[in-house]
Amino acid sequence: MNEGVPKQFIQVGDTQIALPEGVTVADWGLEKVSAQNPRIRAFLGCIDLLGGVLESNYAILHCSPERLLEIWRRVRQVSEHIRRRIGPLLRVSSQIPKLEEARQNSLAALELLDTNVLVDLDRFPADVAPHRLMDLRKLLCVSIGQLHSFLQDTFSQLAASDPRSGTHDADYFLSRRFAEDIEEAEWLQATVVRLQEYLEQLAELLPQDLSAYAEQMREHKAIPHDQTWENLRSFLDQLINTLTPKMKGVLALRGIRFYEMEILDRYTVEIPTKCRLLVEIHDLACRAIDRIQEQLGRSHEQLEQCGRDLESCHAVFSDRMAALMKEIDKYLRDLIAFVPLWLEGIERRRALILKRTATGGIECSEPEEEAESADQPSN
Repeated sequence: MNEGVPKQFIQVGDTQIALPEGVTVADWGLEKVSAQNPRIRAFLGCIDLLGGVLESNYAILHCSPERLLEIWRRVRQVSEHIRRRIGPLLRVSSQIPKLEEARQNSLAALELLDTNVLVDLDRFPADVAPHRLMDLRKLLCVSIGQLHSFLQDTFSQLAASDPRSGTHDADYFLSRRFAEDIEEAEWLQATVVRLQEYLEQLAELLPQDLSAYAEQMREHKAIPHDQTWENLRSFLDQLINTLTPKMKGVLALRGIRFYEMEILDRYTVEIPTKCRLLVEIHDLACRAIDRIQEQLGRSHEQLEQCGRDLESCHAVFSDRMAALMKEIDKYLRDLIAFVPLWLEGIERRRALILKRTATGGIECSEPEEEAESADQPSN
């Protein structure tokens, strides 16, 4: 720690939290990225992995051989992660006194677990012969509960000692609420990622900039028709029928915050409303043009009047359509710019969230992955 350094603060959500005397924001930032965040993910990954096989002793003693071998495979994975990931991470000291005390206690608990549980698991073969299945059942009855207790108790102490935990104590990290908070934040983040990917694809569907297209319409004073309008109409249908439901789906998630809801709700209302209005005005303009052409006379005066009426009709409707296109373009640009910033904010409050693999399992990040994450903002 740096002696004589004035107390510094970190921002966690809307709250500023003071770091211990002598610990700078840079010190904590480095420790967080290199040790504490990887610890948290490693523990949560093991807890999630073991959670799929938390059976009663009766169930373990009487389950099918196939289920027993699945439980054994999971337990071996957890044991390997504890040795390969959690062990080395617990040996990295902390500059936060409270966290350092929790780390030392956790390391002592790991040494006891290694002596009393992991060693016995190591002695049992990965491929179990049929005549040894009963021995395996007995071993699992003893070891699964001890593994789970170590992971839960140790993780809760490390998480509660983290400066970002604020007023949360260890009981919070052992509670159902914490698991629900993780699930809600993870689901929100994944949904917003999909929304961002869709917006990137959507931007490529329009052959030219929508605002520039509106300027051309206003300059030529002509209602778009034929394939030009069909392409634009297809794009508007995408905004109404696909983008809007996606945004409504995000609004329905519990993890979204109020100010985020306000911003997204505006886009959810304004974009489809403007799109529908643009379609209706185009249809109305086409009917007006058809009506004028139906009343076309044969005299020179009638032809001139009809020409003036058509010119006025095109000018009035194209001007209004161009204005709507510019509004839609602005909303889309604002939305496309907002979503990455929103996603960045979500990820800043996701320090305790698991990294899930494409198959739905839990991935305990390797050290090189942590180096990549050092460039990402997080609290």
